[in-house]
Amino acid sequence: MKRVSYRCGERGQALAETALFAMLAVLMAFGLLAWIPAHRARTAATSAAYACSQFLSQSPDSARAQHNAANVAWKTLNADWSATAGVQYRVQISPPGGPGLPGRCLVSFQAPTLFDGLLGLSQGGWNSEWFVSRSETWKARWR
Repeated sequence: MKRVSYRCGERGQALAETALFAMLAVLMAFGLLAWIPAHRARTAATSAAYACSQFLSQSPDSARAQHNAANVAWKTLNADWSATAGVQYRVQISPPGGPGLPGRCLVSFQAPTLFDGLLGLSQGGWNSEWFVSRSETWKARWR
């Protein structure tokens, strides 16, 4: 039976490679976990902007449409399904200037950065999602 002898350098190299790959796996896991709040915030903002634009196009009265659109946007953002605790939102609505003209809903958000102290990252900026909505021509004739 032949005896296999290992040199110290090979065993040390395997330990170093294992430690390196373990740290890489930990950093990748932290990176993926840090991405979740931003993705949830963007999804909620997109849903709110779309809902807002749909309500904006539904009423011939621009003041009433703006009020309804703001309410539905905030209800969408504050819904239980969104799970976006710690995210800051701003909703801006530009109602249609007249019958048949477009209106715009803009939802801006700023998601918290997870592991900020651990990774030394800076605070992220504001991101925006928006939709333009035009009322249907038959609703433009309601006035």
